[in-house]
Amino acid sequence: MTIQQFLFSGLSSYKLKSQEEAKNTLTPREIVIAHLRAIENADWGKANSYLAEDYKMKMKGMPFFISIRKDSALNIHKARKTAFPNFKFNEKIEYVNGNQVKLSISLTGTHTGLLDYPRNIGVPRTEATGKEINLPSEYFIYSIENDKIVDTYGEIPEGHGPKALMQQLGIAK
Repeated sequence: MTIQQFLFSGLSSYKLKSQEEAKNTLTPREIVIAHLRAIENADWGKANSYLAEDYKMKMKGMPFFISIRKDSALNIHKARKTAFPNFKFNEKIEYVNGNQVKLSISLTGTHTGLLDYPRNIGVPRTEATGKEINLPSEYFIYSIENDKIVDTYGEIPEGHGPKALMQQLGIAK
C-alpha cells in the first residue's frame, strides 16, 4: 500500500462501484481530465456540465474539513483563474479503481491578477505579486456515475494547499 492509498483508506464516505454499476459510457479518467481541462480554460459551463446535480466535495486539511456542494464547487477555481490566468493542475493519475480515479495535483502558475479566494479558504485578498507558484501535491479521489462526477474527496497534507500558496507568494502569516 502506498502512502497515498493509506491516507485515503476509509476516509471517503462514497461507496465504490464497478464501471458497469456506475453506468459510464466514458472512462472515469476521460471525464475527470476533460473537467480539469475545462477549468484550466475557464470554460465554466463545460466544467459544470461534468458535475452531477447532487455533486459534493469534501476536503480534509484546508485549514479544516470543508464540504462543498455543486452551486459553489467552481468558485475557488474561478478565483484561481483570475489570480493565476496560466494556472495548470499538472495532475498525475495515481490509480483507477472501478468508477474512481485518484489524482495527485501540483498547481503551477504566475500570480498576475487579484487573488480573492472564498473566505473559508484562509488566504487573504492579495494584489498580483508577479511570483510563480509550484505547489506541492494534493490528493483527490473523483467518483463518476452516468458520466458525471458525483463525489470528490480531497486531502491536503500538512503544509500544502493554502499554507504553501501563501509562503510561495510571500504573504504567509
